[in-house]
Amino acid sequence: MKKFIFGLLTIVMFVQCGNKNKDDEIPLVPVNIYIDLNLNSSAPLNFLGGFIYVTGGNKGIIVVHNFDDNYLAIERTCSYHPYDACNLITVDSSGIQYRCGKYGVGAFETCCGSAFMLDGFVSKGPATRPLKTYSVLKSANQLHVYN
Repeated sequence: MKKFIFGLLTIVMFVQCGNKNKDDEIPLVPVNIYIDLNLNSSAPLNFLGGFIYVTGGNKGIIVVHNFDDNYLAIERTCSYHPYDACNLITVDSSGIQYRCGKYGVGAFETCCGSAFMLDGFVSKGPATRPLKTYSVLKSANQLHVYN
């Protein structure tokens, strides 16, 4: 009887592990973007704390020149319910965190209420997973953002 119960529990555990909710996964799309740091459009990246929004990824990418003098590329799709229409990551007006939502007419319009540190890790839920990041390689005055 003990073997039967153990076998049944083992099967239930494997079935539960296989039932990962695919609706909460950010779609994987190819990213291969080059950013010329000499252009006016990328000028904010020449300063610590500067950032720009670029087209690419799933819902766009935020490229940040972090305060430790490294560059980060963060997917703009929130890790909490990524298929919600309002789900978009925006740099907070303080410039030191990301929030799920967007700036509308005169005010920030929140979506799920999640907030993230500049490295993409959750600082406030309901999100429990960090934001998707992309690799960034700096060569001379050019950034290569890719996955």
